[in-house]
Amino acid sequence: MLAVMIWFFDRDGERLRYEISRDRAGGHYRVVITRPDGSESVEEVDAPSELIQRSVDIMNSLRGDGWHVA
Repeated sequence: MLAVMIWFFDRDGERLRYEISRDRAGGHYRVVITRPDGSESVEEVDAPSELIQRSVDIMNSLRGDGWHVA
């Protein structure tokens, strides 16, 4: 089973998608950022604490680049 959380960010009329999913069978988490041009960055982490820290880092970086939660 796969659990998914999605946030959308806006900046100057553009939209970015930030998604976290958990593969319960595999036991890992996947972080996918889809940029307005359709390009994606994908990271996988194993531990919940690592996911939390990485998420904080990513969201702070996005805010620093002018993105706002839609």
